[in-house]
Amino acid sequence: MQPVFHLSLSVGDLAETEAFYTATLGARVGRRTEHWIDLWLFGAQVTAYGRPKAVIPAPYRNAQHFGATVAWDDWTALSERLAANAVDFRLAPTVDEARGAAKMILADPDGYLVELKAYRDPATLGRPIPSS
Repeated sequence: MQPVFHLSLSVGDLAETEAFYTATLGARVGRRTEHWIDLWLFGAQVTAYGRPKAVIPAPYRNAQHFGATVAWDDWTALSERLAANAVDFRLAPTVDEARGAAKMILADPDGYLVELKAYRDPATLGRPIPSS
């Protein structure tokens, strides 16, 4: 089995969080109870716990974010779809042609920031070389 990155967030409203991540970002719902839900997003598992009093308040969460690096064509299609749906961008879709890099940042219903990036040349991602 390949490792799966997992992130856990406290959220104010599970239904609102589920709607955002599934409808806006294309997440799939995994396991769920009345108190939490697993969302599969870009190959990672995001678990949202309904704990309104535990949501990190602004401005403390403003520097915190999570995200994914996706294929260039996927990023382009996603950025166009999100812009057409008036998503709350904190950084509008931006392409740096000189570096062949693209980036956007949006906020979920609790204000958690989601950064989505892409590189024309995936080799510039700078992944560590696996040891043999």
